[in-house]
Amino acid sequence: MKAEYVNPAVLRYLLGYMQPDNALSLEISLQTGLRIDDVLSAHRDALNGNTLRIVEKKTGKKAVKSISATAAKRLLLNADSEYLFPSRKRGKRKTPHKTRQAVFIDLKKAAERSGVEAHVSPHSARKSYAVDVYHDGGLSAVKAALNHDRELTSMLYAYSDHLSEHHDEMKSTEFCTYEKFEIFEQMFAKIELKLEEISQKMEKIGNFLLLP
Repeated sequence: MKAEYVNPAVLRYLLGYMQPDNALSLEISLQTGLRIDDVLSAHRDALNGNTLRIVEKKTGKKAVKSISATAAKRLLLNADSEYLFPSRKRGKRKTPHKTRQAVFIDLKKAAERSGVEAHVSPHSARKSYAVDVYHDGGLSAVKAALNHDRELTSMLYAYSDHLSEHHDEMKSTEFCTYEKFEIFEQMFAKIELKLEEISQKMEKIGNFLLLP
């Protein structure tokens, strides 16, 4: 099940049901829009004052994000000599830092205990951040904030609150089940890739026409 947009107030409510370090990682994602994997794998020296500087694992792009002074202090208290979110499985740990799976499991348990029924996951924090940025600065601001190459990708995040609002409605209709909506999202992703291919071909044609 794909992660839904969740109102930031609801996400922060869930943090109160989670382990402190897991909750802190989601709070950082909510403040910055960073993918949870990038938050969890950040080295201690990535934090300088209230600024986080990382290289995104998925894209290899650099990201510079500001966080609150309170969050920065909590990060330093949580960190070991190497990572901001070290693994707590002493002696048995497979990774030197906390994993996305650990945060996901804790978040799902928090949702169950609190009665929140949304399909929440750590990625919901990135979507919630994107929606707030969109309301404040528009689609171009989302594209810049999330380090996207294309506005089409940013649209899926900027409008994720509207998509999530209609999930239950679409599931209950005969003409558009949730499974069909999932197919629609997959088709949209394929269209996005096709547009990228067309864009690259148009660029090559343009370069050819500029030749002497």
